[in-house]
Amino acid sequence: MKIAQIMPNWGDFHKGTALGIIAVARDVTVGLTKRGHTVTAFVPDNSTFSGIPLVFGGPSLWSRGMDLFHPDSPKERAAYARRILPYLDGYDIVHSHIEHVLLPMLDQIGPPVVSTIHGAGFNPKEQDIFQQYPGGVFVALSERAKESLSYIHFSYVVYNGVNISQAHFVPVPQPPSYVAWMGRMVPEKGALDAIEVGKRTGETVVLIGLRQAEDPVYDATVNALVDGAKVRLIERMIGIKRFTFLGNAKALLFPIHWEEPFGLVMTEAMACGTPVVAFARGSVAEVVVDGVTGFIVNSGESDKRGDWIVKKTGIEGLVDAVNKINNMDEIEYEQMRINCRKHVEGKFTVEKMVEGYERVYKNILKK
Repeated sequence: MKIAQIMPNWGDFHKGTALGIIAVARDVTVGLTKRGHTVTAFVPDNSTFSGIPLVFGGPSLWSRGMDLFHPDSPKERAAYARRILPYLDGYDIVHSHIEHVLLPMLDQIGPPVVSTIHGAGFNPKEQDIFQQYPGGVFVALSERAKESLSYIHFSYVVYNGVNISQAHFVPVPQPPSYVAWMGRMVPEKGALDAIEVGKRTGETVVLIGLRQAEDPVYDATVNALVDGAKVRLIERMIGIKRFTFLGNAKALLFPIHWEEPFGLVMTEAMACGTPVVAFARGSVAEVVVDGVTGFIVNSGESDKRGDWIVKKTGIEGLVDAVNKINNMDEIEYEQMRINCRKHVEGKFTVEKMVEGYERVYKNILKK
């Protein structure tokens, strides 16, 4: 197939520097090329892709000192889409990773367009756009995301994949001991919960926080608790260093307070052998196997989503789960780490993600 991959324009594409959605979009593009397809990547200026034809759509938000939450972001993202629009004819499939931005322009694009909804749709303004332009073909990142965003008419579900050639398995974490948290510094990601769990269990908590202007009050609240000893904060970690950090953690804390569409950091941690302790929100029950690759905890007495091994809820449940890991003997804990790696190898690799999108494209072309 001849495939156009439209990359997000908020960050530049360079080997080893991509995170989150950018990393997923990059891995899909590279993976499809390896499977023999002719793929062109539509990217922000100054991006690099080894061996893949590029079409540049203008400067990235990052290069202009913006992020997704900058007031001018919607205007800049729409301008990016309009600049690449004339170059989309002649492809069998156009795959968009820019959420809802292309929807008002679908009638100007000849080939069929499939859009992966990585994280959009929770904002009321975004909901209006999806309801105004319901005719697209959409891919959800999990069954739970498909259910949560019911006003988007999803046709497919494809899980995100981890590049396990970079995520080296760590059978026994090297000292010093710590539990990890990684994400944007906003309330729904639960950094304060992670700090509280560390306080109650005596564990050192190391936060890898993407600090943006999204919620400066919350950011300042978290930052005030960072003491450089029991609570540490590293603002950015990419590439192999990211996997090394996750692999040497005793556990990954994932105390989310929203319906996370996927949660790539969970699979990244498990690929390295690190078990996950998470609230039963979003895709967690699809990604973590309770008692096998970590522990799932109900976020509160009023929000019980399963009969998990840990019966306590909220912070107390997270603490109980970490204590269960601490109380495992060496053989039991090493087995859980082996389970984590095998689980990702069987379900959440880049190769399986690419195969999933290949099936999506073929189904669309048949119709």
